[in-house]
Amino acid sequence: MEMLPGVSHRARVQGFSALAVLLICSAGMLLRLEPFATWYYAMAWWPFILLMDALVLRRKGDSLLRRSPREFFFLAGLSVPVWLFFEMYNLAMQNWYYVGSSPSWVARWVGYTVCFATVLPAVLEAEELVGALGIVPELRVRALQQGRLLAPCLMALGLLFLVLPLLTPGYAFPLIWLGLVFFLDPINQRWGQPSLLGELQSGSITKGVRLLAGGLLCGLAWELFNFQALCKWIYTVPYFEEFKLFEMPLAGFLGFPPFALECYVIVQFVKGALKRVRVSALKWALAGLVCVASMGMFRLLDLHTVNSLQPLLEDLKDLAPQEARVLEQAGVKRLDLWLLRPGSRARESLALELLGATPEVVAKWRTWAAMATLKGMGTGNLRLMMEAGVSRLGDLVGQEPHTLAKKLDEIQKATSWARQAPREIQVRLWVREARRVCSGEAEPAWPGCK
Repeated sequence: MEMLPGVSHRARVQGFSALAVLLICSAGMLLRLEPFATWYYAMAWWPFILLMDALVLRRKGDSLLRRSPREFFFLAGLSVPVWLFFEMYNLAMQNWYYVGSSPSWVARWVGYTVCFATVLPAVLEAEELVGALGIVPELRVRALQQGRLLAPCLMALGLLFLVLPLLTPGYAFPLIWLGLVFFLDPINQRWGQPSLLGELQSGSITKGVRLLAGGLLCGLAWELFNFQALCKWIYTVPYFEEFKLFEMPLAGFLGFPPFALECYVIVQFVKGALKRVRVSALKWALAGLVCVASMGMFRLLDLHTVNSLQPLLEDLKDLAPQEARVLEQAGVKRLDLWLLRPGSRARESLALELLGATPEVVAKWRTWAAMATLKGMGTGNLRLMMEAGVSRLGDLVGQEPHTLAKKLDEIQKATSWARQAPREIQVRLWVREARRVCSGEAEPAWPGCK
């Protein structure tokens, strides 16, 4: 189709602006500059969404953001409670946890909102993108002849998929990424909303395949933007601890395509439900209820899914107050940034020397910094480790995870300042990562290995 000059100009401006912001944020993250290092995930995802939208606009002359800005922001707002639904399941499944979060609950909750709001816009923009680029053309199949029992059977199967992960989370956790597809899509069809079943009845699988491809694209971007951020999530998926791409086990990428179907189905269900609510006051009451429930889930995330906060120097200053004061005067505040920021050791070594810090003191604190930074262990878990006699990476390398996890749990029960003891699978991740960085695979070498 021929594109209007104004549309073409908008697509170029939006696309190049989004790409420039994405590159600036990525450079800041690689240089470990704040706020990019900590908040890279959110800072990268929003320009990436706008870049996808610009590419669609350039190819089709239309896009989600141009077509309906109101719907775009509706999707962003809806995205938060939708993702919190899966966070609720994760309280039982414990397939992932968050590290490096802000010590301020206000900053954490704002971060939850900004990050979770990306999910639905990302998935639906990616679906449009794979269509606009011709990656998935129009696909026709034999039209589905739907019997009377198909819809109730699918809904029953979906309900089963939603219940089993709660009853047997160690085995049935993958089912959560399909349960709502089977349960809600027949309802959407009955309500006259766009549905996957309706597509099949018309002899098309285009929407479904584009969603699957878009979901995989989003999955790759999610994991890429998460991998190097200091505030991030880490997976503890049973049976899939080896063979990872970024932080995700390779098998885990199979969950992103059906999750995209789920996002589409949820959006259509909510739109259909809102059409049936005629009273405006009731809609506002429902929105308020969703906001209150979301804040309740934020609190549960703080208590059960956030495993560590930013490793601040002040968290450990009681262990050696005079040494901590010297480091603070030299400009050291965040242990992870002190360890990871390029050139930080060289820049601060002279200041520390002038302030009277001995090489032994600097080496000790950098050893602690390495422990606190390892897989987002944090200062709280480091304190537990130190109580267990593990204060350096070299000590961690030789540990047997089951024995160490049991010992940490015993210490936690007798220690008032500990939030909660790390699970055995987390300890296993720390031991494996310590062995990796101490084997010489990590550059530059981490302190405390020898």
